Amino acid sequence: MATGSLRSRQLKAERWKQRQEEAKTNRQRAIVLMDMARAYADDDDPLWADVVRLLHDRLSSVVQ
Repeated sequence: MATGSLRSRQLKAERWKQRQEEAKTNRQRAIVLMDMARAYADDDDPLWADVVRLLHDRLSSVVQ
């Protein structure tokens, strides 16, 4: 998941932290986190199965 030099990863983490801190609503924070996941997680990362399961469960109860 994490690639690049330590300094490169630190700089990226600082940028993501800033974006998370600037997000004011839960929706904005979720968007930042999804963008971060898209940037770091491979297509076969188990994270995606967890995200799908969570969204499916939540949206199934909301959209009926």
